[in-house]
Amino acid sequence: MLVNLLAKRNFFIQIFIIVLFFGLGATNFNSIYLSKLEFIGFALTILTIAYVAYKDSNNELISKNSYSTWFYMLCMMPCIGQLLDYKIAGSLLLITYVTTELMYFETEHTSKFEAFDIGMFLSFAILLNPPLFILGIVIFAYFLTLKAIDPSILILAILGFLVPVLVFAQISYLMDFKFLVDYYREALFLDYYNFEIKHIFLLPVVGLLAMALLNYVRSVNKEVVEVKRVFFLIFLMLISFLIISALFGGSQLIYLSFFGLIMMIIFSKDFANKKPQYNWLKETILWGYLICMLFFNFYDRIPRIYSLITEVSF
Repeated sequence: MLVNLLAKRNFFIQIFIIVLFFGLGATNFNSIYLSKLEFIGFALTILTIAYVAYKDSNNELISKNSYSTWFYMLCMMPCIGQLLDYKIAGSLLLITYVTTELMYFETEHTSKFEAFDIGMFLSFAILLNPPLFILGIVIFAYFLTLKAIDPSILILAILGFLVPVLVFAQISYLMDFKFLVDYYREALFLDYYNFEIKHIFLLPVVGLLAMALLNYVRSVNKEVVEVKRVFFLIFLMLISFLIISALFGGSQLIYLSFFGLIMMIIFSKDFANKKPQYNWLKETILWGYLICMLFFNFYDRIPRIYSLITEVSF
């Protein structure tokens, strides 16, 4: 059923998926009345989702179907409430832009000067969300591998990165924003991952993701060199997000939303490589992923939902 619905790229189905799972994620809001800063986070979240949908529709390297929207929105669903924090939402939007630009960076249609833009937006993201410096190390390591092709690429990326940092430092010094020192010290304070019962529902998703990566490794020889490098970079970015979540994520998994685009790319690629005779497996994965993410999203409200049902029944 789901395989037949999602096998082709359909605008109306994708919009329905986005609205449905965004609405389910919005049930995590503490109040329907948002403060000004929360409204900014809300607007940035919508902008991020719209940007991903736009890039997906114009980027065949991601997918040629609606599976990508399914995987992305289900991953985003439990994070909608957390993204009311404008710092998280803003950094997510910037990292999403950086990721999509990196995917096509080595194509002939891309200018080396886009390295400056990537460095600049990455810098803004780290200023908003300091633990993302770990991701920054990965991205600059990638640019370092391109030094043999064109040494100016790394220089442009560094210059782009330094511009926001220097401007921000100068403004902070002139206006005596000493509280920013406390903010960054607190943001970089280690908050190790703490296991909660509801995280059990994410374990099957982790297993599916591991199998998708393994399937890609088996078929990697069929890909051109540029695609191999892109997906290796995606893999390293996944590892960096895992490290960030382990060191700074705490029990709330506040960096789960950053996995959305990565999971979307990996699962979409895996589904594209699966032959038609494995449609039953695709169907199982789609339903299993849906069930796990729904339980994870509504776990804290299951007792309340159960009590409401019993009250209505009796």
